[in-house]
Amino acid sequence: MVIRNGKDIILYCNLYVKTNFKHQTLIGGIRFIHFICVMNQEVAEENIANGVNPSPTLVIAFDAKRLFNNFTGLGNYSRTLLKNLQTYYPQHEYHLFTPKIKKNDETAYFLDDSKFIIHTPKNYNPFWRTFGMSAEINTLKPDIFHGLSHEIPFGLHKNIKTLVTFHDLIYEKFPDQFGWWDKKIYHLKYKSSAFRANHITAISESTKSDLMNIYQIPNEKISVNFQSCNDIFQLEDEHEENLKVELAGIKDYYLYVGSIIERKGLLQTIIAFAQLPESAKKPFVVVGNGNKNYISKVRDMIRYYQLEEYFYFIKGISNPELISVYDHCYALVYPSVYEGFGIPVIEALFRKKPVITSDISSLPEAAGPGAILVDPYSPEDIAKAIHWLNDPKVYKDVSEKGHQYVKSRFSSSETTRSLMELYLDLLS
Repeated sequence: MVIRNGKDIILYCNLYVKTNFKHQTLIGGIRFIHFICVMNQEVAEENIANGVNPSPTLVIAFDAKRLFNNFTGLGNYSRTLLKNLQTYYPQHEYHLFTPKIKKNDETAYFLDDSKFIIHTPKNYNPFWRTFGMSAEINTLKPDIFHGLSHEIPFGLHKNIKTLVTFHDLIYEKFPDQFGWWDKKIYHLKYKSSAFRANHITAISESTKSDLMNIYQIPNEKISVNFQSCNDIFQLEDEHEENLKVELAGIKDYYLYVGSIIERKGLLQTIIAFAQLPESAKKPFVVVGNGNKNYISKVRDMIRYYQLEEYFYFIKGISNPELISVYDHCYALVYPSVYEGFGIPVIEALFRKKPVITSDISSLPEAAGPGAILVDPYSPEDIAKAIHWLNDPKVYKDVSEKGHQYVKSRFSSSETTRSLMELYLDLLS
């Protein structure tokens, strides 16, 4: 037994006092400890009677590879989740297991050993994350192991409760976007983790539905815990000083944020933009990078419609800079055909900007009443929505409803409270 709190000490003492010892000195020592424990138990019971019910300290281990080495969606999810847990529930122990660490501004917060305990392999082992780290986790004996991106290692002790986050099943729904080997590995590893974990947390109802339909996971094994975005996007003040120099003097532009890949719908958006009347055309800022072949198609389409004067491409942007980009935009246009959640949608809504997004996948969940939903395959539908959003009454109504929606459902405090409730339920 690992003794971590008063409850464990009481159980430990009671267990040993009932044991028949041959050495009276040991018995005397145990009896003394038992006396102290009983006194502590009486104080604890008095506190509970007075309405004071302190929660025990939990020891939670995480697969933190993405946190330290990925600086897009999965990494952002991991960093936001761990920072929020440490902020709102600092009494617990958070252990981060990672094969390697990249030190930069994004990871600096997690290198503070007063907040987190980091575990790395002594020697390089490409299979450490899948097989090797389980031995170290078993030695630690955490209450919970949480795999933050579709995976849990093999070999974890059955007394350790396991939880795995599923973001999406894009490799199953859009297999043509992955290489043959990647598809096979993702399918085998992720499906195995889904079945081996004690419980699954999905970041949207859409992802939960995919898990049930594709992997036949029972409903009761999956909880939906929405993700939040970085706290910096939730601040109420506007940011002028961080606006990218490329956008100096430009305001009220349409905005696209995300990887420039086929399923995100940028090509359809350009075709839609070309259909707009002159009165609805504004500058269009694209933030992100991606597939070179697809980017080439996007630029060719812009040249075909002679829209070069409207489009600005930006990459390598920091969060403070991105806030300024949101604050000066007119609306986010994000007609993706599939997302696990859609973080740019809630980032825009937290910045009080309306959104045009898809009527499929998880995007209606993320956007709520703060969006005009469109058929992502239809440039005509996208163009109609952009034109409609130029009505000041529509714009004001959608913006206000969207901001209230994200504050009530996706704030850091609300999403973290929901996750902690899941942890406690897992242990009950």
